[in-house]
Amino acid sequence: MSAIQEEVIEEESPTIEAEKEDEVDDNANIEQGWQNPIPKSSEEESEEDRLLFFKERECALLLLEARRILASMLQLREKRDEEAWNEKRKLEEELRKKTGNMAVQEIQEVLQLQAEDDESEWLNQIQELKNQISQQMRTNLNLDRDLQLLEKKISLIIKNKANIQNMQIKARSQRSVVSNTTIDQKKLEHLQNLFYLLQVEPRYLAKCISLVSASQMETYFATTVRTLYADALSSREEYLLLKLFQLSIENEMKNVKQVTDFLSNTETVVPKMVSAYNKRKQGAEYVTKNVSPLIKKIVESVDLNIEIGSSVSIYTTHITSEEQKTGQKSSLPPITSEEEASKHPIVIAALEQRSTEIKRICDTLLEAIFNSVNDLPYGLRWICKQFRNVAQKSFPNASNEEILNLEAYFLYVKLLSLGIVQPEDYIQLDNIGQNTRKNLISISRVMQRCFYLSEFTKNDKNFVIFNSWINSNRSKLLRYFDEVARVEEPEDTLQMSRYPDLTQNAKPVIYISFKEIINTIGLLFENEQVLASDKEDPLRKILSDLGRNPFEGLSDDDREIQLTLTNRFASNSYEEENETNLLYNETKELVIQVLRLVPLQSTIQRLTLMEVLETGIKRATETEDRVLSNKINRVLENLGKLEKASFVTKDDNYDSFVHDVALEVANRAAIREQQRKEIIRLKATLEKMINYSNFANSKIENYRSYVQQCMRQLCEPKKKGKKQKESVNFSYKELKKKGVIVQSEVPKFLQGKTNFTISRSEGEGAGLFDVVAKLQASKIEKMQLKLEDLLEKLDNNTTRLELDQITLDISLTIALLNRSFLSK
Repeated sequence: MSAIQEEVIEEESPTIEAEKEDEVDDNANIEQGWQNPIPKSSEEESEEDRLLFFKERECALLLLEARRILASMLQLREKRDEEAWNEKRKLEEELRKKTGNMAVQEIQEVLQLQAEDDESEWLNQIQELKNQISQQMRTNLNLDRDLQLLEKKISLIIKNKANIQNMQIKARSQRSVVSNTTIDQKKLEHLQNLFYLLQVEPRYLAKCISLVSASQMETYFATTVRTLYADALSSREEYLLLKLFQLSIENEMKNVKQVTDFLSNTETVVPKMVSAYNKRKQGAEYVTKNVSPLIKKIVESVDLNIEIGSSVSIYTTHITSEEQKTGQKSSLPPITSEEEASKHPIVIAALEQRSTEIKRICDTLLEAIFNSVNDLPYGLRWICKQFRNVAQKSFPNASNEEILNLEAYFLYVKLLSLGIVQPEDYIQLDNIGQNTRKNLISISRVMQRCFYLSEFTKNDKNFVIFNSWINSNRSKLLRYFDEVARVEEPEDTLQMSRYPDLTQNAKPVIYISFKEIINTIGLLFENEQVLASDKEDPLRKILSDLGRNPFEGLSDDDREIQLTLTNRFASNSYEEENETNLLYNETKELVIQVLRLVPLQSTIQRLTLMEVLETGIKRATETEDRVLSNKINRVLENLGKLEKASFVTKDDNYDSFVHDVALEVANRAAIREQQRKEIIRLKATLEKMINYSNFANSKIENYRSYVQQCMRQLCEPKKKGKKQKESVNFSYKELKKKGVIVQSEVPKFLQGKTNFTISRSEGEGAGLFDVVAKLQASKIEKMQLKLEDLLEKLDNNTTRLELDQITLDISLTIALLNRSFLSK
């Protein structure tokens, strides 16, 4: 016997002894007169009985051993199920904590298990770098203002020169761009301010997502993805566009009740934006490189027939093919029933053959897709990551597959499938036949189910054959989805700081049509209250200055103008944002310190942050702990400031803030790595800012030289050898008649005796003019006019220049100087 049998016999010994006792009882009964109805056997029969007994006993032992083994197997299965369940709960718990879904008490529990981590050195280094960036930022903003003033002066001088020559310069490019000189300069500035604000502040366009009507969608996409972000061809535009996607995804997720509604709701705009994003150069190049070569082979296989249609269609196609080959009517009977056709040997064989070929093709496609994950456009991968993160945060009860379906939709349906069913959009192909198109559709249908990790249902009867293949690739798809979403943040990948325009030498430029401008302004005015409820909002100020209809009658004009985007509110926007973010991070760190000091309360009730802080205040009072008391007071003060800045709100009991604190605590190691990267990024940003400062200073010097050169050219005589006019004389009455003098404090009896001599100013640069007022032959007043200043005042809608005792009309004064000194 085996060792197990021996163990079983040992375990069964009490049972055997009990049987012996029963035998003794039976013998006793016989002795007392009980008669056994079976007569005693002979010696041979007794031997047979003994053999039978041992066989029965051996059989019983085998049954007992089987029962023991079965019990052990069941016990092992239960143990494994319990371990798997515990592991699943552990992973879910870790995921929940890592995603910040913790109550305040749970945060305290995690903090008690963590070693106290003093991150003051990290924060101080980051703070010091940010302070240096803020100082350098102010310097760069001042330089930018100086550059803008000089650029404006150059523009006004050139415009004045055009007026002098009475010419209009019409600069046309191959894009039929309208010359900006034909547009009112003020309107042009407001447009440049408006589209800069829309580009760098994605909150406005992100809010528009839910406000865009079906009729406005196409225009909206064109303005955002293609025009405002120039198809994200530069790192700056890509960075800003991805930030727009991030906010848009968060906003639209708030408007759906469950994850699946995001794709089923036809009103959501983000999927259409992603579709437009995928059609850019990067997406097309990926499909052309990794999908199109495989599809091209299928297209070139003209005789290939792998359509998985209805069974009747397969059967009918077979009969038609047979009749075309033989030239005779087929002997096969016609079948119109789908069920009957599906059982026919011809259909069964065809489905087996076609499905085998489709699986082979799909395996090849999957291998190419899995191996080219690093070739996918970075932006698409980051968008998939955002969908996953936002969906997990917004719908904690959603299954992993429901969330992954979002990635599958944007990766496969909106990119990969287009290269399969519409290959002619990516590579040059001859006309694709109807049969080939059906083949491609069958392949795409199987691939789509595979990406959705979903089996075919009974309604897709002929496709059910692919379910085992889909399940065999499930683990590979899960790894692929994880790899797709494993990308760093745009700041690291695109090497962009939070201050992109303070480190860029060239100003951003867009080309936009009048039609797009008018549609965009109309959308903004229509939703102004939602987009900018605060009366001091920058968007409101620009729209107020621009007006609702800046270009009447041009709503269908597709001509484009070039806009050099400028920041009207550069003086404080970055600095204020920086200060608020610093305050937010400081408050998070203070709350973590407070939670370490406040004892953990034993209650099943979910406590809010304010309830824990109240407990902390009581604790500080009872123990006279001034450190804890001061920290809590600072937390409360900071929360008040952050609420005014709309960073937190007590309407949700500060849950969004607690969520960020939980993320900070649960991902301490990852945050340390982020801080390390942030230090590197801040150093790089500071270096770029310093380089930009040097560049701007050099440019300012060049501009100043250019302004002086332009003024000298204006003042020089146009004909060689002709002497420059140094001065001109005008009587008071002449200037009054010409409208140059509009107001005067000169007494009437002296006006007829007053004369003015206007002359070039010597030695102080070109464009300066001295005005000397004389009473008869006596000099009574000397004033100086600067052409640059006059042009700037006129551009700023200042019509009059007040001097001692007289007020001049600026426009007519410029005209007088032009005629007298600059037009000869």
